[in-house]
Amino acid sequence: MQIEQSASQLKKNYLWNTVASFTNALSSACLLLACARILGTVPAGIFSLAFALSQQFQVIGHFEIRSFQATDAEERFSFATYLGARYLSCGCMVLAIVAYTLVMRGFSAETLTIMFIMLLRVFDAFEDVFHGMFQQRGRLDIAGKAFFFRVLSMMLAFCVVAALTLDLTSSAIAALAASALSCFVCNIIPARRFVSLKPSFSLIDIRQLLWACFPLFCGSFMLIYITNAPKYAIDAYLNPEFQALYSYIFMPSLVINLLSGFVFKPLLSEMAATYKNHQITRFMSIITKGFVAVGIATAFTMVIAWFLGTPVLGILYDTELDSYTFELMVLLAGGLFNALGIILYYGIVTMRHQKVIYVVYGAACTFCYAASHLVQQYKLLGAAVLYDGAMFVCALGFLCALVYFLHKDNRAYEKIADADINHAAEKGANDEDFVSNANDNLLNEDADA
Repeated sequence: MQIEQSASQLKKNYLWNTVASFTNALSSACLLLACARILGTVPAGIFSLAFALSQQFQVIGHFEIRSFQATDAEERFSFATYLGARYLSCGCMVLAIVAYTLVMRGFSAETLTIMFIMLLRVFDAFEDVFHGMFQQRGRLDIAGKAFFFRVLSMMLAFCVVAALTLDLTSSAIAALAASALSCFVCNIIPARRFVSLKPSFSLIDIRQLLWACFPLFCGSFMLIYITNAPKYAIDAYLNPEFQALYSYIFMPSLVINLLSGFVFKPLLSEMAATYKNHQITRFMSIITKGFVAVGIATAFTMVIAWFLGTPVLGILYDTELDSYTFELMVLLAGGLFNALGIILYYGIVTMRHQKVIYVVYGAACTFCYAASHLVQQYKLLGAAVLYDGAMFVCALGFLCALVYFLHKDNRAYEKIADADINHAAEKGANDEDFVSNANDNLLNEDADA
């Protein structure tokens, strides 16, 4: 599908996609802040855990179909197939959430609250299939608007009901109702202008689609587990108050990714082009620029955090955090490892050796599981060290893989270059022999004459 877009449409797409991206990045922080300020530290801890769990189960609902759908220029699968697959994946997500909360946590008021908060992410997963369709048709602005207004309505409903009732469960139910209504108004109604909303449940097509997306699903599922492993360990060994405290001091580490991303992401296209043209020195210089950007962002964030971090966070979340300055700095170091790992990840994907990513993520998952006892022994410091260790394993694994594949690809390129040189030399020698023989024949003919 070839979509010609005007300059004004491209600007709209960029604007609303940026707005949606910032909304997505800030929504969890804003909701956590509302919980802390309105409901208190313990409800904020319950919300933080539920939101982390919802991210884990959201991967089931997404199944990474969007990345495949948005790049399906030849429309290998119809929208009806994408919609049918999304109904199936979201249904599995709901069943998994209900089964997990009831089986693993038992039936209680807190369990129901966690379940309702986790179910909020079902709408993120479901509407994503419409956003992929809008993107296919060059109308990413509609997707951005839909996401922004749905999340905004959900946040407003949550905060208003929290202020009126001082109850986390009621707030989650109100947010669910607002999400359902806004999902219909902002996504389904506009989608009718472009496609039929009748899904296809062809088992052959859905099986092919899900199988094509399965490797991406596995990678995303492992990555979410690695990122949230400290929260899972806190849930296992400590109380909800520690869950909230960890979430409060974790927030600044996200600033490192945000600042470095502004510098590095515009270089991704250039990085791909340089590697394609086998400009290895230039390729490595781009990665080095990313490292420098991450280093500067980390240094800047750490200096600010050392003097103002815990006092400002304490005022923001209405909690005493001055005794957790060291844990904050440890988490910022983890943010450094995470950002470096992301840069190396992009390098490996650019080189088309993404299978090694599963090996690295598998090693990091194993580390997280084996080292989770640190949280029981050292509490928040243990959680911070667990996060740092997981991010360090990822960064180190990606670095080793990048160096190995660069060396391997460079040797392969040198062999090809040597073969071309030898072929050219042989061809030149053959040409010289041909000319020499031709000259000898001419001389012989002249002598005979």
